[in-house]
Amino acid sequence: MLSRIRRLLKKSRIARILAALFAMGVTGLVLGVVALGIIIQSYLSELPSSDKLANYSPPVVTRLYSSDSKLMAEYAIEKRFFLPLSAIPKRVQQAFISAEDRNFYDHQGIDFMGTLRAIRENVLNVGSGRSMVGGSTITQQVVKNFLLTSEKSFERKFKEAILAYRISSVYSKEKILELYLNEIYLGMNSYGVAAAGLTYFNKELKDLTIEEAAYLAALPKAPN
Repeated sequence: MLSRIRRLLKKSRIARILAALFAMGVTGLVLGVVALGIIIQSYLSELPSSDKLANYSPPVVTRLYSSDSKLMAEYAIEKRFFLPLSAIPKRVQQAFISAEDRNFYDHQGIDFMGTLRAIRENVLNVGSGRSMVGGSTITQQVVKNFLLTSEKSFERKFKEAILAYRISSVYSKEKILELYLNEIYLGMNSYGVAAAGLTYFNKELKDLTIEEAAYLAALPKAPN
């Protein structure tokens, strides 16, 4: 009889401990959510407006022609030829999506699984001498290039993620891809895919082979 009472008391203590731990866990979760909400709200008040994307007017190449229409010279701070997305061949679009953000059409600006894969690969590559793998989506890169800086900090990445989600809710995927393909730096003072096609292959985008398009798509990771 006494042993049975002891067992009941022991089970009661365990139950109280488990209940206390559960209550602490729930309280911690609620406090964490509240803290995260406060942090996000504080960042929202500091984030730049995305209106700049709607009024995109990048610097482009100025060309000087002779009286008989021969090209004499080009002047540019940033060598760029703006093209609407409809004028960029699908194979070029697909090459960049495949290389930079394979789930581009499926996420809301942030690819959580892609980020986790990048973190896992970087952890496994510690000490191997390999370059760090980035987890930024095309939308996040648009945010970084247009609205933020390239500063490597948690705060900048946090702002980038918030803006990427916000932009995905406002702009179409086509608009975001158009901005990216015209703004991205691809080395040799070439900004955007049209300028890069001329710089590396002396070809318009419509004349690029699949291999040449794939080469351009590999440049953002190490344009220099």
